Amino acid sequence: MKFGDHGLKTPLRGTLAYNCLQSGKLPGPGAYSPADPKGKINGGKWGKHSAMSYIDTCLLKTRGIPGPSAYGAPKPAPINGGKFSISQSKSDIEWQMYRAKQIPGPGQYGNPKAPQGGGGGRFSTANPKGETDWIVYRAKGIPAPGEYGAPSLPPPRGGRFSTSKPKSDVEWMIARAAQIPGPSQYGAPPLPKPSGGKFNMSKAKSSIDWEVYRCKDKPGPGAYSPERSMHVKHEKRLPRSISAPPEETEVPEPILASLHETLTQRLYHAQTGSTVEQATARAKDPGSMRTGRSTRRPF
Repeated sequence: MKFGDHGLKTPLRGTLAYNCLQSGKLPGPGAYSPADPKGKINGGKWGKHSAMSYIDTCLLKTRGIPGPSAYGAPKPAPINGGKFSISQSKSDIEWQMYRAKQIPGPGQYGNPKAPQGGGGGRFSTANPKGETDWIVYRAKGIPAPGEYGAPSLPPPRGGRFSTSKPKSDVEWMIARAAQIPGPSQYGAPPLPKPSGGKFNMSKAKSSIDWEVYRCKDKPGPGAYSPERSMHVKHEKRLPRSISAPPEETEVPEPILASLHETLTQRLYHAQTGSTVEQATARAKDPGSMRTGRSTRRPF
């Protein structure tokens, strides 16, 4: 079987196409060649032993694990012998006595030998100066206030007291304000003059006037010629501008009256939601008219 001969009008794509392609490579049900069915099958034997339980499996696994005492450990070093001290420590007083024994006594210090055969001497009979005498003695060597040398100073020149009157805060404000230009002294660019205008005096058309204006360009019911429309080639009419005044065409009076009545009914229905006939009947007999909406189609 060729790929694509699946009987479908559209080609297969994606996973379905891949599966169809792979199925074409596999052999069919009758394409296998099994071994000789008459050949003998080797015999077998069912086991009669019971399966090990969870505990038996754990015991089997733990047989190869050594016990706590089966591990090898290094030999520790031998511990040397010792002896507790039975001595009695000294107290603070005994330590003080021990230190005092190392210090020599008053008569154990060595004295220098005195000179032998010393000469005679004499007591001084001088009268020493007292504190006041020393002050007077020092003051004699200090020059007096008028004995210092001073440089010659220039003679003082004459001066004059200022008789000017300083300005007050108000006068300073007036002086500063005098230097500021006034409102009309600033230069301004010339502004363009406003151009003139004109009010529109035209009267806008109402909705009815616009309907009448648009209907003037439409032919009336009797102005159509169906029998000639299949043979006469109509001329292409150019669109007229709304702002330009349309050409005057004569419309029959009955058509204008019917058009005016139709437009009036449409405008009344758009504003009130009911027709003119319903309003007239409601005015004549208010109890005969239903309050629900009218089933008549609006214009």
